[in-house]
Amino acid sequence: ATIATAMYRSPYLCLLFLLVSPLACSGFGRHLAVSSRPAVAPSSFEWQLYGKSIGKQAELRRKMELAKQQKNSGGSSDEESDAAASVDGAKQKALSPKEIKERNDRLRFEELLKKSSSKVLNDYSADGYLNKQQEEEEITAYQKGVDRIFEGDPAPENCFQDLVHVQTQSKLGKKGMERLLPWLNYSDNDPEKNFLVCLSDPRDKSPELRQSIQSLMAELPKSITNRLVIINADSPAENRRFLKRQELENKVQIYSDEGKDWMKAYTALGEKRWSMTMFVVAHGKVQKLAREVDVYAVGKVIQNAVKTMQEERRL
Repeated sequence: ATIATAMYRSPYLCLLFLLVSPLACSGFGRHLAVSSRPAVAPSSFEWQLYGKSIGKQAELRRKMELAKQQKNSGGSSDEESDAAASVDGAKQKALSPKEIKERNDRLRFEELLKKSSSKVLNDYSADGYLNKQQEEEEITAYQKGVDRIFEGDPAPENCFQDLVHVQTQSKLGKKGMERLLPWLNYSDNDPEKNFLVCLSDPRDKSPELRQSIQSLMAELPKSITNRLVIINADSPAENRRFLKRQELENKVQIYSDEGKDWMKAYTALGEKRWSMTMFVVAHGKVQKLAREVDVYAVGKVIQNAVKTMQEERRL
């Protein structure tokens, strides 16, 4: 403000300022040009990063060009992939009984190898003793045996005779078994009745099974609940008390398998621990099965299993 006032009052100062200012500005510009140059050259690490980023961009462009060429040349589409998958699925469904047996025998042999290697590790543990978890796994492996059941295997029948009905407290016997299994009676030709869903749990008073029963009765359609049987290790009296408390009497079929003979026949004692197992049996075979069923997904598991089985039959 002082310089401006002086220039206003003295024309000579104003003229002097106009003469000197271009020189000052040019010198200041040269200073800026010099100071704008980098003080230090880029390091080799920085050049490497720059080169990598250029390389990634080139690789991305190359992949995009390749994708365009495949699309223009009639590369395989999602529809073609789905068609190929469906063909493979059809081939798998068209397996002969002999091929199914050979496949399941290979799976059983793999299970035997796993159990054998597990037993060796347990036998040579650090202290020479099995802990509680290992003991349970050993017992389970013995009880479920070598002939583990897989989808497509024949469904064991005679083990149904020893199941005890919770209301009559009597074993099913041969006649009861024939009434229950659809392929042994007239209902085998009825699509709504020619299958049976078995949900089992070897644990006493299993909270997961009891919660599943309540949710299934509310979630599943009647066409499935009519074909659903529950098999557990509780006594008939205990099962009746549970049904009465939940007001489910005459609404769900529960059978007692206190000796776990049915579960052993169906190898339904769990993988590493006792758990719920679901089977869909029809036409004398195990059509679908799911092991270690989660209590929160059991309804969806059963519905999907029945739906898939029925769709496969229509093919």
